[in-house]
Amino acid sequence: MDLRNRIGLYGSYFLGMAGIGFTLPYLPVFLAQKGLSDWAIGMISMLAALTSLAQFPAGIWSDRLGSRKPFLVVALAVVAVSTWLLRTAESAIWVGILVIFFAENGIARAVGESLSGAEAAALAAKGRVGTALGALRFWKPIGIVLMALLGSWMSETYGVAAILLPLAVVQTLAVAAALLIHEPKTERNIDLAPEDAVETPRISREKPATGWIPQDAGLWAFVLAMILYHAANAPGGIYLGLFLKRDLHAPERMLAYAFVVSMLAWMLVVWPAGWLADRCGRKPLLVAGWAIMAVRLGLVAVVQTPWLAVANQALDGLGNGLFAVMAAAWVTDRLADPRRSGEAQVIVGSCLVLGSALGPAAAALLVEPLGYRALFATLAALGALATAVVVFFVPESLPRHIDMLDSHAPAPLATTSDLSTVP
Repeated sequence: MDLRNRIGLYGSYFLGMAGIGFTLPYLPVFLAQKGLSDWAIGMISMLAALTSLAQFPAGIWSDRLGSRKPFLVVALAVVAVSTWLLRTAESAIWVGILVIFFAENGIARAVGESLSGAEAAALAAKGRVGTALGALRFWKPIGIVLMALLGSWMSETYGVAAILLPLAVVQTLAVAAALLIHEPKTERNIDLAPEDAVETPRISREKPATGWIPQDAGLWAFVLAMILYHAANAPGGIYLGLFLKRDLHAPERMLAYAFVVSMLAWMLVVWPAGWLADRCGRKPLLVAGWAIMAVRLGLVAVVQTPWLAVANQALDGLGNGLFAVMAAAWVTDRLADPRRSGEAQVIVGSCLVLGSALGPAAAALLVEPLGYRALFATLAALGALATAVVVFFVPESLPRHIDMLDSHAPAPLATTSDLSTVP
């Protein structure tokens, strides 16, 4: 990847994801100040996640065109516009519509997240997809931390809503950075020559896909594991700030500190995780990511002081950082075709938003009768179930590590999968 593409891709990702430094700690509080109930906040999050399923056809379309830049520019522009408009929105319905475009799990940011990863994978050197994804994801927590720290000062000095003004400027700059991306013409609408195709160590023993329904048990198991991961994890992001403020009586600045700790842990793990996964395989780090998520949710249910809740967020960053790199690398391996990098990333993104819809929808119904602590305990149990799916049903995906496993096992697992009819 040349310098221009590094500046364009990393810069647009860094600036575009910085808005999560507002959405995670402050958006629920902002919406509560607008008069929305906990139930309404959960429902808006669910609706935002459901709209994000539109990223799947966007990813398939980008593969057909051999270009992700137009989709990135449009998605980032939608985020910027919704940020500007949210500053002055008053009607609860209008606020809800804007949040669907603005939220972390909303359609625009989801497309930007997935297709940024697809761009990084497409431009990665052979055998270094994990490293490339780790390098990209490294920039996400930096922007989030800076915005959260700025927000911690502005929220106490001027109020939570004041954060949206500088954030709108940042989101506009993200669009400008994305315009710098230059995609090689050779990537667009071409068929790979046999000598350039990705080598697969064996023919898949799975039945071929029928239409849009794949018959790859390993892939379906991983899809289920990803959905369960986010169904457990997403409500934690929505209700942690309210739990800190209402049950633990934390000052507003600690809402920012909680997510800064999480993002710092994310930043420390993603780059070495990508490097390590390219050398040691995907599955050990997948299991670690899922297990850490479940443990973190269980600890939230029992903490008694705000500072312990903040410290526990380091586990949140570790788990989410491992997921961000490992899930994308696993699906990219499984499809085993560089022309399908967009499809691979939106499979991960679609599971994220589906889980992020189901989890908050259920949590919105449970939070009032159960309370915050019992809700987090329930989510921890769901996280443990998701971890069991990864341990027992998700195979290794890196070909050379499958070969190592096969030397001790008589029945090899498939390494490729047809998920769509993309030629």
